[in-house]
Amino acid sequence: MKTLSNKPKLGFIGAGFIGQIAHLDNYAQLNTCELYALAEMRTDLREQVSRKYGIGKTFAHHDELITDPDVDAIIVVTARSHTFEVVFDCLQANKHVFSEKPMAGNAEQAEILVQLAKKKGLIYCVGYMKRLDEGVEKAKSLFDNALKTQSLGKLLQISAKCYMGDSYCKASGNIISHESRPLMIDEMLLAPDWLDDDRKPDFARYLNVHSHILNLIRFFLNATPSVEYFNYLNPLAHVAILSIDNVLINLETGEVQQRDWQESCTFVFERGQLILELPPALLRNVPARVTLIDNLQNAEKRIFQPDWSWAFKRQADYFVRLLCNQNSNNIISGEEALIDIQLAESIWKKMVN
Repeated sequence: MKTLSNKPKLGFIGAGFIGQIAHLDNYAQLNTCELYALAEMRTDLREQVSRKYGIGKTFAHHDELITDPDVDAIIVVTARSHTFEVVFDCLQANKHVFSEKPMAGNAEQAEILVQLAKKKGLIYCVGYMKRLDEGVEKAKSLFDNALKTQSLGKLLQISAKCYMGDSYCKASGNIISHESRPLMIDEMLLAPDWLDDDRKPDFARYLNVHSHILNLIRFFLNATPSVEYFNYLNPLAHVAILSIDNVLINLETGEVQQRDWQESCTFVFERGQLILELPPALLRNVPARVTLIDNLQNAEKRIFQPDWSWAFKRQADYFVRLLCNQNSNNIISGEEALIDIQLAESIWKKMVN
């Protein structure tokens, strides 16, 4: 494999709404990389987006892009049902890869990608950008310190929730063409075989929306909890009980018809609480809110306000720094994302069993 330059040349596969708003826009603001190539099946969209971002090479299909020897790394933002096959092709072509989540529809496929990247010595990242939110970073530092010093006593319980609402926050600036979206396979076909067909679409939805909160729980614990219970009343309401080291984790997930995104983690200690409240993903430059309640210090309540920043932009910078060997610890690796899918499957197996 060739040595990357200090300014890696990036290829992008997919130029839809999320591809533009959450990825292309952010990489374009970095002076540490070059937006070199774009693959997009919609002709008019491909031409307009490439002109906007000054992308010199364009392709109708990812098969063409991955053969370009000058492409150092590829950002894959395709329909979820095609993420696995496209990432596989990119890794097979010896390209470093960042893909949106989930990386695959089931753990078996995800394992294939992880092993392929490992075999070829490639960087593979998956878009769990909330680990790079400045508020999350602050909360993780406070959490680790509380565990180490026992300043708040023992950790007793974690209460986590994610209620998906309308989170688009008037996100704008993307180019819209009137071309039809390319045909795509039904993502339910990628769900685990052990699920009944009528449950497969629900699992695919759960994995897409709620793997973020699973990823965050694991990030704070530096470990994977076991699953005690799962109740899936309907596609809009579900509860899971997890546990680790005698700590119970109550996880509420669902979907609401509100202009809101309700996602939070409350870490309950013997003598205080740490509360992390996450913003809607597309709300630019608003990091997570962090509150620390210390009942030993005159019931002190401290609210931490990190700098205005956006997790998606910090993620883009993080991936480029990984490519340039400026980071050695990949906290958004394919290995981590694989464990999230395995945990999601373990949760759903509780319902099946």
